[in-house]
Amino acid sequence: MLSKIMIPVDGSALAERALPYAEQIAGITGAALYLVRVVEPPVIRGFVSGAVYEDLLTTTVDEASRYVEHTRVAVAARLRSRVEGEQLFGKPIEALLAYESDKDIDLVVMCSHGRSALARFALGSVAYGLVRYGMAPVLLVRGFGPVCPLQQVVLPLDGSVSAEAALQVVQQLAGTPVEKVTLVETITDPYQRPATEEYLAEKAQLVRKWGLGCQSYVMHGDPADTIIGVAGTDKLVVMATHGRTGLARWALGSVADRVTRHGTGPVLLVRAGASAMEPPAGRTWQA
Repeated sequence: MLSKIMIPVDGSALAERALPYAEQIAGITGAALYLVRVVEPPVIRGFVSGAVYEDLLTTTVDEASRYVEHTRVAVAARLRSRVEGEQLFGKPIEALLAYESDKDIDLVVMCSHGRSALARFALGSVAYGLVRYGMAPVLLVRGFGPVCPLQQVVLPLDGSVSAEAALQVVQQLAGTPVEKVTLVETITDPYQRPATEEYLAEKAQLVRKWGLGCQSYVMHGDPADTIIGVAGTDKLVVMATHGRTGLARWALGSVADRVTRHGTGPVLLVRAGASAMEPPAGRTWQA
């Protein structure tokens, strides 16, 4: 059961788009919310004295702390759940990953883009870092359109154990707030249909044991386009970031990335086989 939800914020209205989704889940589950804002060291062009730099840093930290407290109070007034606020200092990905680990966060909810107002989920961003290196699933919401209810889920599968990692998250959300699941698998050869239908029927039976409605579809076509089409604007896509290996694999930059970038609804990404990870040799957390 979900008990701790982290919402990274940066002071922008776009980042705050995550709040209604987190509140929706917390309102049903009673999960505690953790609003977290990371202050990066100010970047100064040219020379300034140490005193001037310290004043700028203090001003920046104080402004962030006031914002977090103001937002925390506003959210707490709408919920019965516990709401905490935290202002951190450092590089965003490093700070958020450390906080996620220290607090044993179960779910991260954030807008797929914040202050930068990018038109797409940017690989190398804070969101990407949390998905790739964090332990908790990450719910990415859009910076546009109405808030999507989370009762209906589209869950893509490909027959792999890795892709089935998303099933565990759906089980956690069963009834809180998820009520109905649509299983989807795409095939390239008609001869695959009988085995695929049998596989999905088995998984559908499992989902129904959790008290959820479930239907399944075997479809031809591009996996990402299929998922986006089935999900539309009013369904939550829950999927693992890695699936079958080879040409059909799901990896950031492939199906999961395309669904995140081009879909119009929220996407909950689960890193298959999530475990504590270090950045690859020669690379850092920061984008």
